[in-house]
Amino acid sequence: MANSNSKPTGVDRISNLPDSLLCHILSFLTTKEAVVTSILSNRWKTLWTLVPKLDFDSHQFEETSSSDEEQSPNQFNRYGFTFAHIVSRVWALRNRNRNNANPLKQFRLYWHSDSDPIQVETWVHAALSHELEELELRICFPELFNFPSALFNYAKTLVVLNLMGNNVFVNPPSSALLGFPSLKTLHLENVWYAKPDSFSRFLSLCPVLQNLSLNLQTYTYDVLKIVVPTLKRLHLDFNNSAYQYSKFEINAPPLEYLCFRGYVIEDALLGNLSNLVEANIEVDYDEIKDYGNMIMDFIKQLSNVKFLHLDSVLTQFLCKATKFDLPMFHNLAFLNFHVNACLWHVLPHLLHLAPNLAVLVFEKEYTGFYACDEEDTSIIERMFNEDVPICISSHLKTFHFIGFQGLMYELKFVGHILKTARFLKTMTVSSANIDSEEQFLALKELLMLPRESRTCQIAFD
Repeated sequence: MANSNSKPTGVDRISNLPDSLLCHILSFLTTKEAVVTSILSNRWKTLWTLVPKLDFDSHQFEETSSSDEEQSPNQFNRYGFTFAHIVSRVWALRNRNRNNANPLKQFRLYWHSDSDPIQVETWVHAALSHELEELELRICFPELFNFPSALFNYAKTLVVLNLMGNNVFVNPPSSALLGFPSLKTLHLENVWYAKPDSFSRFLSLCPVLQNLSLNLQTYTYDVLKIVVPTLKRLHLDFNNSAYQYSKFEINAPPLEYLCFRGYVIEDALLGNLSNLVEANIEVDYDEIKDYGNMIMDFIKQLSNVKFLHLDSVLTQFLCKATKFDLPMFHNLAFLNFHVNACLWHVLPHLLHLAPNLAVLVFEKEYTGFYACDEEDTSIIERMFNEDVPICISSHLKTFHFIGFQGLMYELKFVGHILKTARFLKTMTVSSANIDSEEQFLALKELLMLPRESRTCQIAFD
């Protein structure tokens, strides 16, 4: 008879899982974390070498000691190891396992200080010699690092490339036989380009590219062209580089998503955007005379879009434009309209140009000096008394007011929406900078407003 007081024997169910499943679990860890599992048992000793991913971040090896007496020593320097030594040792241990049936698929390297260009080139070359699919480099070099042109010949299987850092210098080869025949996602941040056509040549070496993200703070040439016949998603962050180029052109007919952040220039040609579904536009402030008209010309080229996000600086300058000649936005179904201070009277014009709008998000950014209640109230009255936009009376189903403060014009705006939107299903009002008592009073007033739609539900948060 078994002793009822005996303790049950623990069963290591995880270690009994197949290698393929355990490697999949370890792939969600950084390489440093995965290597630590080697101390668990003999079963785990070399398991991490089978993971098809190497992920190194120098910050993880720079843990500051809790002792105030030590001048920020890092963990690996206690044993005389540098970040380069550790990465090289991990490579050697992984390569020692010659029966490794899992070729490297992902290589991520973040090296934030004292980077060694020779080591970086060696590791990248080693990673690309496998069947690598994802390469991510964030490197801070003390001097310019020439991204080796020879590496363009070893990236046949690469699908994702993220290249970030400072002092990274790119000079792509001119031969069409080299490059990235499988690359679909490309992210370039603070990359320097050797010649005026280096960026264009880089893109020409990506024949199936679909997703492109660019941070162009270091772009120093007059003309910027993005010609990618296969591109579907484009994210542009210009920072302060707009003053460094005079012409900007996009030629990507399949483009479905566009995110633009930065200065708008006069000579900006977006090309054929007939397939564009969503656009998110944030412009930087500029005091040049015709900036409002330049932004107006930029927005004109987005008339096929279905989802449109406009930031408060953009709407402010649209109000200052000397001409308002936007085309009809027949496909527009969703509009996120940000506004700052009292310069928001361009909204009625946009609503008249979007007859099929179903969702309107009105986001008012708080300013402590807001004092335009009377002016805004008159705009609301003209908007709804003279000619109610067709989209509000016939299509609007969802309305969200963000930044509500209980001002007179805000109540009138919400009241007119409720009174004229016969198909409205949901109205959400999100308050800003008002206390709970003011919220209660505002909600009480909102619930007392007459509604054209009998099925409309009002939510206040």
